[in-house]
Amino acid sequence: MNDAEIGFIERFGLIFEGDGGPRIAGRIFGLALLGDQPMTLDDMAEVLQVSKASVSTNTRLLNGMGLLERTTVPGDRHTYYRLAPDAFDVSLARARQRIVAVLELLTDTLPELPDDNLVAQRRLSEMRNWYEFLAEDMDAMTRRWKAIKAARKEESDA
Repeated sequence: MNDAEIGFIERFGLIFEGDGGPRIAGRIFGLALLGDQPMTLDDMAEVLQVSKASVSTNTRLLNGMGLLERTTVPGDRHTYYRLAPDAFDVSLARARQRIVAVLELLTDTLPELPDDNLVAQRRLSEMRNWYEFLAEDMDAMTRRWKAIKAARKEESDA
């Protein structure tokens, strides 16, 4: 690996950690973004210079998030991991699910708040407006992304 690839992996780990995830999961995802071949847990542990147990735990996390997928190689008993082919679509869908979950919580809670708790009513109402905006914008973003992907596919097929 060259310095740019190593730097990308390390910075991606920090970004992932900044979003509340484990740094090693971000590093594994960064590695998967750069590689075109599936890798075993041993391969990843060696490249990233971390324990196989840490890689195992975090590949399961990334697999559960829909960002990595498990695969096999004919004639080899090892389990391999690679970037999920729809990782970016899954990421966008998961972000929307989180927005909708908060929006549902706010919508359910607001009518149940005591009439004399004006601070909570005001704050939660404003937060609900914000999350409604985010959900609508996320839907528009998803439509634009699908249109862009379709156009790029048509160009590459032509």
